[in-house]
Amino acid sequence: MPTQDPRPTDRTAPAADIAEITRLHREWWEANVGFDIDRMVKVFPEPGDEYLMFNFNGHPYFGMKEKVALWRWYKERIAQTGGLVTRIMRLEVRGDTAWLACEFSIEAEQLDGGEWTVDSVDATHGRATEIYHRDNGQGRPEWRMWHTQITALPALAEARPGFDDSTASRGLGWVPWEPFPTAADAPAVEGTA
Repeated sequence: MPTQDPRPTDRTAPAADIAEITRLHREWWEANVGFDIDRMVKVFPEPGDEYLMFNFNGHPYFGMKEKVALWRWYKERIAQTGGLVTRIMRLEVRGDTAWLACEFSIEAEQLDGGEWTVDSVDATHGRATEIYHRDNGQGRPEWRMWHTQITALPALAEARPGFDDSTASRGLGWVPWEPFPTAADAPAVEGTA
């Protein structure tokens, strides 16, 4: 397995921005368990007509009305019962825009107990890229997720082409760098400046 890069990061962001974006990320993923629509919509712009999602099922969804309709459709057919684990691999904040990449696992089953036929993706492990803007959809400077793209991971033991490691050998969400920027407004530690 590759080794962690010991060099300190020179990426910085305001501590409040890091905290709010990671809170929204957590709210989004925790809302997926049980398809909690009321909790989910608070993460996204309102009314969200320009929100764009590339869903885990491979299809695009345009705006929050379509996203809510998708969740209602899934809620009638599958149970995402827990087992949620998300690992942030990178968070970048630049002014009023940020992106976050993560890997995740979540348990899901069809409500009828049958073989998975709801969509073409029966994987329980995936990765996502989330794009945030400091705009609540009505022009107020509040962070919201404006885009996400979610895809399935390869088989966990499948070797990465060109390398001898796999998701299973690295661990879910492993990266060779510090995933979070340093809080720009954190107090300096004596002897490090």
